[in-house]
Amino acid sequence: MNILFVNTFDVSPHLGGTERITDTLCREFSTTFHCKCFLAYYNDIDSKYIRTSFTEKIHLKNHRQHTPLINFIKKNAIEAIILQGQFRLTKSLKKACEGINVKIIFAHHLFPGVEKSSIRFSYIIPHKIQINNIIPTVIKIGLFPFIKWHQQYKFPHYYNDTYKYADRIVLLSHKLIRPFMDFGKINDDRKFTIIHNALSFNDFFQIEELKRKQKKVLIVSRLVENPKRILFAIKAWEQICQKNPSTDWTLTIVGTGSDEYLYKKYCTDKQLNNISFEGNKNPKPYYWDASIFLMTSQLESWGLTITEAQQFGVVPVALNSYPSLSEIITDSENGIIVEDNNLKAYASAIEELMNDDALRQKYAINAISSSKRFSSESISEQWIRLIQE
Repeated sequence: MNILFVNTFDVSPHLGGTERITDTLCREFSTTFHCKCFLAYYNDIDSKYIRTSFTEKIHLKNHRQHTPLINFIKKNAIEAIILQGQFRLTKSLKKACEGINVKIIFAHHLFPGVEKSSIRFSYIIPHKIQINNIIPTVIKIGLFPFIKWHQQYKFPHYYNDTYKYADRIVLLSHKLIRPFMDFGKINDDRKFTIIHNALSFNDFFQIEELKRKQKKVLIVSRLVENPKRILFAIKAWEQICQKNPSTDWTLTIVGTGSDEYLYKKYCTDKQLNNISFEGNKNPKPYYWDASIFLMTSQLESWGLTITEAQQFGVVPVALNSYPSLSEIITDSENGIIVEDNNLKAYASAIEELMNDDALRQKYAINAISSSKRFSSESISEQWIRLIQE
């Protein structure tokens, strides 16, 4: 079977959630189910990233560039197309594929409607201001209020068109169906399929090794305050350190992002010396060492890093800020769920785990066990069944 992924970015297992999921599915489709995987993408990525291997790739200029994509689909006898969040492409691609026997599956990795809040002023400013783009940039700045209104107006239509023209819509949780329908003004739910995110790694932490875990608290995230809310976690850590200045626990933050400077400055100003910023690294060695994992996002569709932490026995402490969290964490069993925005309770939950080795190990054992339902083989098998329907 020949399967084409269409992504915003070229794919690396170390880039972001959507890219890691694409990498995992491609690996499983190829090795377990003997499929050929192809990639079409719009934006290149930094050369420092390891790139996922595909049978063949095509780099597209924009969503209107249909002819090269259709030729690519025909040349490689593509049987299924997985659109990774490509709302703008679904309708036009369906029409362009008339007469071609290919199944179009749309996979949504975000909380429905969150795109409306992602239209930011900073996005219209080029990374480099050059002579040839000064005038277009000035025009865009002046028109930004209209551009933002227009894009926010269009997104519900994109949702509606995507549901109408895709053969199937894959969401990460049953609790996301109604928000998707409400946002897109959709009155039918027959096209929805629920497939959870697969774990990025194939191995699970051995229970007998838990005693070797270190006194490390871990965050793996893009360093952007909206929606990741990393400053909330840092402030909780600050409270813990104020209460126990001599603690030998440390907080490690893995990831990069536009607000990294903000977080580093806060730590410097508050003299929080037991926090380390590791940059964009393979998170696996950090999961291996850490004992407690922090999730503070104000909104998520799933929470891939939580399940990754669980498979390595890193006990998650998360804020009750999004619906599908309860499908991953059972409170006081394989992690802790804290009332949203309650900084004192969040810090107390972390501190309780830090101070109680037996409790922490109990939750870690349960976390490893519960995470196995998200194994890459199990999740990819669900995808194959969907494709073959």
